[in-house]
Amino acid sequence: MTSSDTTSAIHDLLPPTPRWAFSEYERVRHRLPRGPSRPDAAVPEAQPSLGPLADRFDAFVFDAFGVLNTGDRALTHAVTRFAELQQAGKPCLILSNAATASTARLLEKYRRMGFGVGESQLISSRWLLEQALADNPRQGLWGVIAPLEANPQTLGVNYLSIQGEPNANLRERMDRCDGFIFLSTRDWTRSHQALLEASLASYPRPLEVANPDLVAPRDDRLTLEPGFFSHQLADRTGITPVFYGKPYSPAFQAALDRLGNPAPERVLMVGDTLHTDILGGQSAGMGTLLVTDYGSLNGLDIGACITRSGITPDVVAPHI
Repeated sequence: MTSSDTTSAIHDLLPPTPRWAFSEYERVRHRLPRGPSRPDAAVPEAQPSLGPLADRFDAFVFDAFGVLNTGDRALTHAVTRFAELQQAGKPCLILSNAATASTARLLEKYRRMGFGVGESQLISSRWLLEQALADNPRQGLWGVIAPLEANPQTLGVNYLSIQGEPNANLRERMDRCDGFIFLSTRDWTRSHQALLEASLASYPRPLEVANPDLVAPRDDRLTLEPGFFSHQLADRTGITPVFYGKPYSPAFQAALDRLGNPAPERVLMVGDTLHTDILGGQSAGMGTLLVTDYGSLNGLDIGACITRSGITPDVVAPHI
């Protein structure tokens, strides 16, 4: 049994844990940005919150899940901190790997939770994918992995919904597709994954992934996200997925563009994951703050994780 087979067997029965998620990110490290060489980076600065850093930076970019919210619940102090920074004249963006909801729906969600955010302050991996599809229209028939409420018609491709019972009819639908777009793991099971793996193994085709995350914190648990299943498909079929969102450079360049292209070192990237938020922010030249209380590293020895990964944030704090 291979390591990926073992992973599948375990997670058919158990939800993902922070320790497992960290190990999985390390396992797929060869597909992530290399990041800057930081031989001088030793121990990150420890702070009680983002507050003491407010005057050090000109702008702030926030991850969403695990930093501002878990599920539909805003985290303690997050709404207040976001408002304080804006009142102080500090531009703030949300850079999220959310892919199921449109920008309009995400904006409504964050406003409902109390964040004073406008459309220009929100960049999602769904939006990055939509921009790429508009700039370079895809030909043929594309299978979209997402629930119907994800509104796949906004993607601007000729599409076929890949959902429903994992049976011979669904496999036939997969085989008709010229490529796949992975938006959401809602209702996605191991049986669905096995069908897609078999279809791609028989005839390799493009796979575009609008959420590179392996896991996401939702309330009191972690859920498996499109990035996990896409890396598994790459391992087993040899395809090369195209990822949109963090930690890949177009997401961070889009954030800097929205901010008017300031000096990157004057921008603080705030996230809960070493391998997406911190690695991506550092690769873009930004300052980085790792928050630890609610995200995918919750409960782990943060120092050991930093040492093992070699990804050293500038600052560590329990929350913003």
